Amino acid sequence: MAITTLVRRASKVIFYFAISLIVGRMLGSPELWFDQDLATRIAKFLYGDGEIGADNFYDLYFYISIISVFSITLIIYILTMKLIRKIRSS
Repeated sequence: MAITTLVRRASKVIFYFAISLIVGRMLGSPELWFDQDLATRIAKFLYGDGEIGADNFYDLYFYISIISVFSITLIIYILTMKLIRKIRSS
């Protein structure tokens, strides 16, 4: 009984990471799909009105990418799990 629960949880974690890899590959580079002006405004908000270097922008694009990928992955994962439960209960 405990082994089956452990296997189910492990498979859900593996499934979540597989979805996140697929979503991350499909989104591509955040420089392509995220607006430069919005990135500049966010960088000025986070780093102050001083000089904003390229490293700060690379960090910002990385964080935006991670937040976007995991948010989209979470939505897909929740919808998939609800669909699987609905199919099993029918």
